[in-house]
Amino acid sequence: MKTQTSMVKKIVITDIPNLDNVAVYLEDYEEGKGKITITCFNKSWTYYWGCMGECNLTKFIIGCDNHYLSGKLNPNVDSDVYDEEGFENYAKEHVIRRRKERCLSKEEARESYDRCFLLAEYKEFDSKEYAQLMYDIFGDDWYDCSPKKPNPEYSYFCRILDVIKEALRNE
Repeated sequence: MKTQTSMVKKIVITDIPNLDNVAVYLEDYEEGKGKITITCFNKSWTYYWGCMGECNLTKFIIGCDNHYLSGKLNPNVDSDVYDEEGFENYAKEHVIRRRKERCLSKEEARESYDRCFLLAEYKEFDSKEYAQLMYDIFGDDWYDCSPKKPNPEYSYFCRILDVIKEALRNE
């Protein structure tokens, strides 16, 4: 059995408005290789980089944008989520736009617009019940052109990353 000892730098960030305390563990293995672990409110995120160029972990983290870091540390959380509550208005706007562009006749537009009210009760994005209606209004790519809103979980994690970067800059 082999054991190895390394130096870990721990930073605890407290008194953050609207955010619990954040603990950051930075472990530089050698130039260009390092690992970060972040904990906040009983959650933790960790990632190892084996090739960061000619810098240490602190400089690397400060230089990365939040989208990149979130993709590595929190990969299952997208920056946007489907806005299921906004489907009705979004569909109505789309029908009006297609009518103005003369893609729909007056009768087709009226029928589609009236059917948009069915989307007010839309609560499950993958529901087959609404799939045909969405297809009728938006066409083949209805799944890709559905309205989105910022993901609160992603925004929360980006706030944590901003606090960490500020703390690292101030060291």
